[in-house]
Amino acid sequence: MLKAGSIILSLWAGINFFFAALILTSVVIFGANSPLLVMVFEKAAIASLDAKVIASLNALTILYNSCSVVLSLLVWMLIRKSLAARQHWAFWSLLFTIGFKEVLAFFASAEVGNVWLRWQVNVVLSVLYIVGIGLSGYAVLKPRQQTHWPNLSEAGRQRWKRIPTSIM
Repeated sequence: MLKAGSIILSLWAGINFFFAALILTSVVIFGANSPLLVMVFEKAAIASLDAKVIASLNALTILYNSCSVVLSLLVWMLIRKSLAARQHWAFWSLLFTIGFKEVLAFFASAEVGNVWLRWQVNVVLSVLYIVGIGLSGYAVLKPRQQTHWPNLSEAGRQRWKRIPTSIM
């Protein structure tokens, strides 16, 4: 379960990284405008916008996508190093961090009229997140049962079974 959940969460991080890096490359290196301009406005409306409005939207696009690239890398490292070692804090960190981002992605899409491509990507990423975090959470948080009693005699096993679980 943990391996499947980790793979799915890593896939989430990879897709998120890919789209953010692609947008950053187009805006920073090739000097393109924010993809949101084309998704929300028609060409005539874009032409009538002040250059400062377009520059502001491009700046916000660069800021958001650079944070998204870094978040994807940190999530991937957290999955590989800490979640794979079944550390509870890693699970909770991923649950709240990615969950916060996914919830706010839907609010952001709603503000601009649920742009078709952005909405579909958000749904795919959210499904990957829910399935991945669910499988990982089940594997990390479920109590482990001891299946064997190493180095205990029969009397020792019986005494161990009588110890209340509240003190363990």
